[in-house]
Amino acid sequence: MIVVGTAKNAGKTTTFNALRAVAQRRGVAVAVTSIGRDGEPSDALDAEPKPRVRLAPGTLVALPAGLVPRSPALAILERGGESALGTVVFARVVLPTRCEIAGPPTARAMRATIDRLRALGAGPVLVDGAIDRVAPLAGGDDAVILATGAASGATVARVAAAAADAVARLTLPGRDPAREFDEVVHLGGALDARDAEELLANPRDATVVVDDPTRVVVRGALLARLRAAFDLRCERALRVVACTTSPVGRDASLAPRALVEAVARATGLPTFDVVADIAA
Repeated sequence: MIVVGTAKNAGKTTTFNALRAVAQRRGVAVAVTSIGRDGEPSDALDAEPKPRVRLAPGTLVALPAGLVPRSPALAILERGGESALGTVVFARVVLPTRCEIAGPPTARAMRATIDRLRALGAGPVLVDGAIDRVAPLAGGDDAVILATGAASGATVARVAAAAADAVARLTLPGRDPAREFDEVVHLGGALDARDAEELLANPRDATVVVDDPTRVVVRGALLARLRAAFDLRCERALRVVACTTSPVGRDASLAPRALVEAVARATGLPTFDVVADIAA
C-alpha cells in the first residue's frame, strides 16, 4: 500500500502513521519503506517540523544503513542493494522507535525491496511515497492512497478540485486489446499540453497510450477534453483506493467534515480525516 500526496504537507506521513497504527491495533504485523526520504524531524527546505515515522515492535523495515538508529531498537536481518545513504538493510523493530526511512534509488531496486519485505513477513507493506515517483510500482497489485488537504488550496472547493484532478490522472485505465481502436498512438515520454493540443487538432477514433499514469502532465479541462476525444490508456495502471484529508495548512484552516465530504464527492473515492476520525 503506497501513500502519495497532492502537495508537500498534505498529510502523507500522518496517513502512513495512521495505517501503521490501525494494523498494530488489529495485531497485523506490517513492513515499511519509503520512495524518497521521510520521517526527518524538520523539512530540509523550510525547516518546518514534520511528522516522525513511528515504528512498533514486530514491524519490518527497509532503510539505508546511514539511517539506522543508534540504539538497540532494530535487529538487522540482512543486507540488500546500495543507496545514496549506504547499503539498504532489512530489519525487525524490537523496541518502539522513531526513525527516518528511505528506499533504494532505482525502480527495479524499489520493487525488489518491496518483494523482499513481503517474503520476510506475512503482513502488508506500507510505502511512504511521492506522486511523481510512484511510477515504478505501476502495474502491480499495490493499492494507492492519495493524501490531500489545505496545502493544495485555500478553499474546500480548490482542494477538492486538486484531488479530483490527481485521481483522474492516476486512475488512467490500463490497455485492453479487446476494446482498443485500430489506430493506437503510443507516446514514449510525457503527455504534455503540446501533445494534447496536437492530438485534439486531429480528432479521430484512436487509442492513445502512455507508459504509466504519471506520464500524463496535462490537467483540468484539457485532460477532460482529451479523454472525451480519445481512448486514453496506459501500459501499467495504478490502483487508487481512497483519499485522506488534512484541513490545516500554512495559509488556510478548513472545516474538516466539509473537506472530507467535498473530496469524496469530487473523486468518487472513500475519503477519511485520520486525525478527526471523519469518513465519507
